Amino acid sequence: MAGLTSEHAEAGREPLRRCLICRQSLPKQQMLRLVVDAAGEVWPDLLQKAPGRGVYHCLGDDCLKQTNDKRLQALRKDFPQAVIRWESLRERLLSLLSQQMQGMIERQRMRAAVGRDAVMHRMWNNAPLLILLAEDAGEALQRQIRDAAGKRQAAGQPTMLANVLSVDWLGGALHREQVAVVGLEGSATTEKLERYCAWYGRLKGIGVR
Repeated sequence: MAGLTSEHAEAGREPLRRCLICRQSLPKQQMLRLVVDAAGEVWPDLLQKAPGRGVYHCLGDDCLKQTNDKRLQALRKDFPQAVIRWESLRERLLSLLSQQMQGMIERQRMRAAVGRDAVMHRMWNNAPLLILLAEDAGEALQRQIRDAAGKRQAAGQPTMLANVLSVDWLGGALHREQVAVVGLEGSATTEKLERYCAWYGRLKGIGVR
């Protein structure tokens, strides 16, 4: 399979894949899989379930800065028919990530801590926590949440903090009008959600703090 390194992770660990751009090898579940259809269009395969061969992109900050049409020509080594349009692929990925993230949040909305007071209360729990903070939330709220999350991390309590698009976007995922902050119990799903938020932020220029 394209993108597969000559090495494998040690027994019991995830197999590695090599980034198309920076050539770094990472566990495959931490990377974006790309596939090429019969017409040569390049598509993101977030769930890594599309049939056929694929290649991988790590979506790291430095790697994304190097990604352009010229660098993506490497795809043609395995897919001669590939139509290289990085901006189109980027827009497809942003749209897909937004849909996927909203769906993941929606499925957890019944267990979510919604709003500042609920999130601050949830922080007293020692369980792993993912905090989603709207990029356009008020400065005072952002400062309060970041400070509290930082103290929680310093105390050794597993805490992930990720920025999301807007209060309207987050509210829509939770079937509410506007939501500035939400807390979700840590799990394999929230780890993936945090990764998707990081990818989206890098692609769109929204930092993950």
